[in-house]
Amino acid sequence: MTQASSEQKTIWLTQEAFDKLQAELDHLRGPVRSEVVARISAARDEGDLKENGGYHAAREEQGKTEARIRQLEVMPGSTTTWRPSSSAPARWRTPPKA
Repeated sequence: MTQASSEQKTIWLTQEAFDKLQAELDHLRGPVRSEVVARISAARDEGDLKENGGYHAAREEQGKTEARIRQLEVMPGSTTTWRPSSSAPARWRTPPKA
């Protein structure tokens, strides 16, 4: 098991990239998570879990989905979004502090 370092690296994102990751997180938390839970429930209803390939596949999918959700939930604390400067399109500037 790896140990989280006390130093978090800053992840630089454009606002567009940040919005895409936020949309992915919302999608995973909502319809994807619900679908996986429904597949696990349906597979459980089939009976013996030891030899139930559908159940094991759904549980593996659930693990991957939850891992990605955790990864995306940590990101906002370590990201900085940048927007192109209106005066110089090739340069970047820090968004205004709230």
